[in-house]
Amino acid sequence: MNSQTNISKLFWQLPLTYLGLISMRVPANAHQIGFGDQLLQPVTLFHCLLPLLAVGLLSRQQPRVQINGLVALTLGLGLTVGLSCRVYLDLSQSQLIFAPIIAVFAGSLVAIARPISEVILYLLFVSLGIAIGANLSLETTDWIDFAQTLFAAFIGSITVLHVMATTAVPASGEWHRVGLRVMGSWIFACAIMVIALELRMLT
Repeated sequence: MNSQTNISKLFWQLPLTYLGLISMRVPANAHQIGFGDQLLQPVTLFHCLLPLLAVGLLSRQQPRVQINGLVALTLGLGLTVGLSCRVYLDLSQSQLIFAPIIAVFAGSLVAIARPISEVILYLLFVSLGIAIGANLSLETTDWIDFAQTLFAAFIGSITVLHVMATTAVPASGEWHRVGLRVMGSWIFACAIMVIALELRMLT
């Protein structure tokens, strides 16, 4: 059992280590966006922040969920797909609408505060990665810049999710549960307004 666990950890750690070495040892061609800026993109871009907060709060509500290797793998897969679509496909404004849709769905689940299946959560992690990746900024399509942007966004996103999901819950947790539902409702309302504004701009 322990050997299988070690193999699974190694499976998803190797590509991350490879991307990290590339991004830190090879200078990027993008001169306006540094590694620090790329690291903060998931929390400084409003379209990324809303679904990230919603999924993080939802993970906190589900006691069975841990930010483990499988979560990292699904999030990384979503980021790769989203950033690839951003670079190689003409998405127009569609990537701006997809992110708040994820925020609406996850925010409503936080507000309802009911247990959900792990399958839905993992699908949300993949969708979150796609939403963030499709809204990331990079100045060139060079594969080194692609790898650095992907690695930085992954580190920033998984760190936020880990902190939100694992921060200690107060002993008197009733107000904490109410607060989570209020935040979920706030995210839901904000995402609805963002979708309405984006649809208005498309027409």
